[in-house]
Amino acid sequence: MDKLTLLRTLRNDVAEPSSEQLAPSLNKLERAFHTPDRPKKHTRAPRVRVLFAVAAGAVVLTMVAGNLHMSAQSAQAASILRDAAGASIQYSDVIPGPDEYLFVRTHASWPMDVGDGEMRLNEQTIDVYMPSDPTKDWVLDRDWGEGSPGVELIAAQNGVFYSDPWVEYDYASLPTDARELFEYFDSRYSGGSASRDENNFTRMVTLLRDGLAPAELRAGLYGALTLIPGVTSTANVENLDGVTGIAIGHTEPLRFGLRDEIIIDPATGLVIGERQISTRALFGFGINEVISLTAVETTVVDAAPQP
Repeated sequence: MDKLTLLRTLRNDVAEPSSEQLAPSLNKLERAFHTPDRPKKHTRAPRVRVLFAVAAGAVVLTMVAGNLHMSAQSAQAASILRDAAGASIQYSDVIPGPDEYLFVRTHASWPMDVGDGEMRLNEQTIDVYMPSDPTKDWVLDRDWGEGSPGVELIAAQNGVFYSDPWVEYDYASLPTDARELFEYFDSRYSGGSASRDENNFTRMVTLLRDGLAPAELRAGLYGALTLIPGVTSTANVENLDGVTGIAIGHTEPLRFGLRDEIIIDPATGLVIGERQISTRALFGFGINEVISLTAVETTVVDAAPQP
């Protein structure tokens, strides 16, 4: 059985959570105010995170009422991810030739703290140039918009532009089988984020949103995402540049419905952006208000700017 056939068999049926599976959520609610957020690098998006304690009974009622609907949504998302995995495998990767660079541009609109508890959106442009020989100097050309330090141009071996490599994982060391990838991330959960599912989703999406992961690994990650409970899809979502794709996301109950999504081009399986939305009115954000939005574009160029 080839990998494409294996991917299509993943999560054909999405099981409806039982009462025993729902029970741990009640215990998590009691610890909500004490749950540490997932670690963040200053090189990435500033994520708006909220923790809100609610009555356990109300949460259970909401989860039970939406249970059947969520199961159908999860099944649909699993089907879309399987299709995206297949598209990734069949898509010819953008591969730089000698002395060329794999170029990824991220156009982002992220919330910025302007003081006194006020947040406003700030647009950034992040250009990353990865050489065909990744041991040579990578280049980062970043415009922080209204944020500090303004515009910066950095060259660094292995993409260590700040204190850590731009790509957190060695692609070659990771499995590409969907179940093995899921087990890889799940076994390394160390207690960050509001829940294990949110943390697994975030770490997988971090690999995808860089726009540098090769096709076979992308396909495996899409398959692994289908194994995370509660992952659902939204059709016809525009990225920041107006390009339409399908959003695959996870809504975290312990963050009062904050939803993180990646936006996928279904024709190629490429990630073309990210979105974060508030599914409930909370702390100044309206229902389904977009909190952050990006556009990601991947191509090959024959030169990079030099500092």
